Amino acid sequence: MLDSIGIAWSNQSFSEDAEPPYIVLVAGYGESVYADNAAYASWMPYDIALYTRRRDYARERKIKDALDAADCPYALAVTSIESEKLVEAAFSVNVEE
Repeated sequence: MLDSIGIAWSNQSFSEDAEPPYIVLVAGYGESVYADNAAYASWMPYDIALYTRRRDYARERKIKDALDAADCPYALAVTSIESEKLVEAAFSVNVEE
């Protein structure tokens, strides 16, 4: 799905000299629900973090559209990172395993 968006992306980190826009895919800790002594459902939370110099609504929309097309619910948090002069738009999703 990330390849179809047309923005450079990487797992966990990007090189320090990378120029925005870029996406970093950050995995959380896997979670499970158990029933009858067995894992009933398991999922991994991820943040799809878009980094730009200024808030970029058009690129955010591309990610939203791709997630909607994949029937993947998300929560969006936008944070200004003053020390890096970047804006992070993090889409939190859960991927079933």
